[in-house]
Amino acid sequence: MSPPLVIPFFIPHQGCPHLCVFCNQRLIAKQTSETQKFDNETERLSDAIHTYLQFKKNRSRVELAFFGGNFLGLEKARILTLLKAVQPWIRQGQIHGIRCSTRPDTITRQVIDLARPLGLETVELGVQSMDDQVLALAERGHTSKDTRKALALLKENGLKTGVQVMVGLPGDDDCGAVRTAKELSELKPDLARIYPLLVLNGSKLAQWYRSGRYVPLSLDQAVTQTKKMVKIFRCSGVSVARIGLQATPMMDDAGQMIAGPWHPAFGHLVLSALMFDQACEQIGTLLSGRERVGESGEKKSVVLQVHPRSLSRLQGDRKTNIDRLTQAYPGICFYIERVESLDIDKVDARILNV
Repeated sequence: MSPPLVIPFFIPHQGCPHLCVFCNQRLIAKQTSETQKFDNETERLSDAIHTYLQFKKNRSRVELAFFGGNFLGLEKARILTLLKAVQPWIRQGQIHGIRCSTRPDTITRQVIDLARPLGLETVELGVQSMDDQVLALAERGHTSKDTRKALALLKENGLKTGVQVMVGLPGDDDCGAVRTAKELSELKPDLARIYPLLVLNGSKLAQWYRSGRYVPLSLDQAVTQTKKMVKIFRCSGVSVARIGLQATPMMDDAGQMIAGPWHPAFGHLVLSALMFDQACEQIGTLLSGRERVGESGEKKSVVLQVHPRSLSRLQGDRKTNIDRLTQAYPGICFYIERVESLDIDKVDARILNV
């Protein structure tokens, strides 16, 4: 079954009572053009829906997503205006559900009762971390307790849940990221998104970076931390819907994105790292109990089997995974075989000759 077509509609920083240390959304909001103002918001929403529906193709499901701000923290009248503007497409069967991102401390039974009858099905919480000290340092204005309460309330009311988390937050580290993933996995959200923290101009974090108070993760560190979180979520049955930030013109603007582990294919790097780990585990299992590779003087041939869509993940960026495997196992010749029946996230291995 193909994934749904998601129509994003952004409400930058609106409805949010706090300015986190990493956020420059108020600066962006000031630079927003006249076409982004409230007075023609429903018109922009209509235009976005019309545009995206042209790309529906064979998608059996379409969802509208209010992202970029604290949607359920908007004034109630504005929430209703936006949700009611979507109703004609819902009645016509062109949009099948609505999702939004919001802060954990925004979730109340009242706001759920307001939005759920108008098609809201999924709520993604901007959790960022489950470490209260990290949250306080980031000036998030909420705690891990708020996240736990919000997830429980959303589930009680039959809504799907998502969690958005960050790696590289001030005061956080590798162990903290792992703890966050484990604690959230125990709460059983339906999906998770993982983003590396970038230093954006106009944020307090940018001031800390320039003064040396904050040192961002390297790209390798961010990939490693994210990889560990993905493993934990997957093992708990939590779908990882996105890894890394969407590429935008701002990311290529050195005046806006001034530091941090930015890579346009960050998600691919993480998935490739996971594939490499799996390949090593498979090879280790194959060689368990046998003579060490190369001791007999005979080259072994190992076939790595992967779904066709995961070929590039297995090979790695610029085929670095294959190079690393060759260096790690100098007595092995590697071949890749594409197998349609394999799970897209799995690697199998077999020895051709011993």
